[in-house]
Amino acid sequence: MRKQGMTLVERPRRDTAASISLERISELAYRLWNERGCPIGSPDEDWFRAEEELRNHREMFGPGEDERQAN
Repeated sequence: MRKQGMTLVERPRRDTAASISLERISELAYRLWNERGCPIGSPDEDWFRAEEELRNHREMFGPGEDERQAN
């Protein structure tokens, strides 16, 4: 698709990650951080791991109860 001489490039959609609530990601990331001994300076590691685990769980088992109620 072109608009004013520029080419638009569509990115792959991340519907699974987008539909997982920030609250669920935050809760799991906090738990993972605690399990690792509460290290300083590595919040991204736990956040990304939480996103991945929730995404994988959703792909295997479908949306969680809170996601079904929101739709």
